[in-house]
Amino acid sequence: MKIGIIGATGMAGSAFVIEGYQRGHQVTAITRSASKVTRMFGNEIPALERQNFELTREDLTQFDVIVVASTFSRTSDHPRFAEYLHDQLAGTDAPIVVFVVGSSTLQMPDGSVMADRLGLMRGQAPWIEVAIEQAAELNYLKTVDDFAWMAISPQQAFMPGPATPTYLKSDDALIFNNRQESRVTTGTLAKALYDELANPTHVHGRFTAADKF
Repeated sequence: MKIGIIGATGMAGSAFVIEGYQRGHQVTAITRSASKVTRMFGNEIPALERQNFELTREDLTQFDVIVVASTFSRTSDHPRFAEYLHDQLAGTDAPIVVFVVGSSTLQMPDGSVMADRLGLMRGQAPWIEVAIEQAAELNYLKTVDDFAWMAISPQQAFMPGPATPTYLKSDDALIFNNRQESRVTTGTLAKALYDELANPTHVHGRFTAADKF
């Protein structure tokens, strides 16, 4: 597959680059800085140097999959960028666009969703604004079905590290391992993503994965 990764030099994005390359896919880093891509990955990973909101339909449709692993300086750009990509790709079947949305949008064991309660905590911490806007991003995506999107979420603890040999998977709920930890490494999340892309079952939906011990 031809895979474009937006945010390829970040914590999650770099794991997606490495996993895709190791599986033999044609991986391109979509980035604001091609030189940074070369410093991180050498010459094996080509770069498409673009600002996020400058990407065109022609840029995007050359790929089979686009993975959006960007961080934004303005948190409101999370839902805005989802809308922008929808505008560019409405009416197309390819690429599949995969959005990385935070664990605050997953269901807690009692069935509640943390992001639903964060409105009363606005301004108390930067991550709260990100969580609220990512929830808005996911809610927006759920309203559209005229382009191929899916979302993937990490667990509460999300850290750099290699993939575990096996992992747990869910659609919309936090997952707790036998140590009662909700955690996943970047390697495991990347593994779960490419396993899903090999046989997509969550187009117009979301899934999550967790390390299994």
